[in-house]
Amino acid sequence: GDRRESGPETGEGVAVAVAMLPGDHIRSQFSCWLAAVRTHYIVLLCFTVVVYFPRLCLSYFVFFVAQLLRLIARILGVAGGRPVTNRRILIITDYMPPQTHGIAIRCDAYITEMRAQGHEVIVFTTGTSNQTSFDNPNIPSVLNPFNLKNRIGYNPGVKLSWFLGAHTWDVVHVVFPSLIGCFVLPLCAWRRIPVYCSHHVEMNMFARKHVPFKLVCDFGLFMYNVIGKWPAIMWGTLNSAPTLCFARDHLGAEYEDRLRCVPSGTHAIFRSEPETPSERQEIRAARFGVKDDSTKVTLMVQRLSGEKGTERIFPAFVPKSEGGEGVPGLLVIAGDGPSRQSLTAEAKRRNLRVVFLGNVPHHDLPKLYRAADCFVTMSLSETFGLTSLEAQMCGCPAVMPFCDVFNEIWDGKTPQTWRYDINSVEQLAAAISVAQSSGREYLAKNPICMTWKMAATELLKQYEECISMMKAKRATLREVVLLLDHCLRVAIFTILALWGLSRYYMVAKRFQGLFTASR
Repeated sequence: GDRRESGPETGEGVAVAVAMLPGDHIRSQFSCWLAAVRTHYIVLLCFTVVVYFPRLCLSYFVFFVAQLLRLIARILGVAGGRPVTNRRILIITDYMPPQTHGIAIRCDAYITEMRAQGHEVIVFTTGTSNQTSFDNPNIPSVLNPFNLKNRIGYNPGVKLSWFLGAHTWDVVHVVFPSLIGCFVLPLCAWRRIPVYCSHHVEMNMFARKHVPFKLVCDFGLFMYNVIGKWPAIMWGTLNSAPTLCFARDHLGAEYEDRLRCVPSGTHAIFRSEPETPSERQEIRAARFGVKDDSTKVTLMVQRLSGEKGTERIFPAFVPKSEGGEGVPGLLVIAGDGPSRQSLTAEAKRRNLRVVFLGNVPHHDLPKLYRAADCFVTMSLSETFGLTSLEAQMCGCPAVMPFCDVFNEIWDGKTPQTWRYDINSVEQLAAAISVAQSSGREYLAKNPICMTWKMAATELLKQYEECISMMKAKRATLREVVLLLDHCLRVAIFTILALWGLSRYYMVAKRFQGLFTASR
């Protein structure tokens, strides 16, 4: 989920009134209305359609100009291309910091670790913090209407087109969801560049949760298939997802031989050892408002949005006398999103002990995990669930629903008693109770260790598999290109020689005529 820091907010809440002049109020209302119209998905769709094709034509023009210049360089014998031991990798993604969701964290971690291993990693994205000369936030983009802190790239842009046409790449990694796959993938196929496509969002579930109009939703999914998913299936060397079950469901089991599990991990800061001996007590008091160690704290970390199903946990904390399961203690929710207001109102209506922390910086999460007694996720839309891994790396047991994704990742690694049927509040309450009572002891004896360094090393192995799969085709293309280059050189120099000889013959004939006339 999105995690940035803000003050705690309880379900009881505090009302604050701010005086506003009539004119200020009108201007404020108009600004809000204008912002809502500008960021509505239908408005953005219309805008994108209007500007999409002209910019796409410009991108193709730039690509083929770059290819023409490469051809001229080869003919003149000035093209570079010395063999090196490291890899030259191009990563194209809409998701990088300062975005704080799982895909952005994942991409940033891959890039950092691969650069640390000496590889040249060039990144094109819609926006990034901590820019280096290898990071290019140049992809033309619009605001994501379903998450206004993120941007969606709708066109490759001039600079990316130039880099695809002018430079040599060992592998190109396209991170999906992406709307520019239909441009990148066929051009890479044309140049026989290996392409690694990783898919990270369950688009069918996500779209139907956020777009209420079925016709618009179905049209959007169809267009995404046309410009995103189907090109990846057709031209991607390898396609991957955080779990194989999601990859099969999203892309089709018939492509099993080209499906891989994109490696996952988390940062080294997620560890069970506290920074100070009193860290747990201090965090529980300052962030949770709990001053004793006997009060059980259940933690959720996620974006507060409809597809996450956060509200499904509330009945477990309702007292048994009121028809709930009476899970004792405090529920703490870290994250923000469009559902926060409704979740706060629901917690207040049920009179539950709930603390809403808002967005929390990623580097502050380990302290929260170590201070909580268990972590819970109610989401069935995850393609991996990084927060479940983060929690357990910090020694905090994770309570998760039974689903294909979590079954593939965690079966055999964590007890089945920490799992529950999403439709059973009774099973959820039982799983929380077990995890709170003995979960930390289990993880102390059976620690979970999956770091981004390990994941990046495994990802590089999959890149090498991509490269080896395209090796024969690249060798064939190289031979054809060398032959054509040679033929072009012969043709060009033959034409120049004939032109030079014809000019010499004309001059010689003229002098011969002058010499004859003078005699």
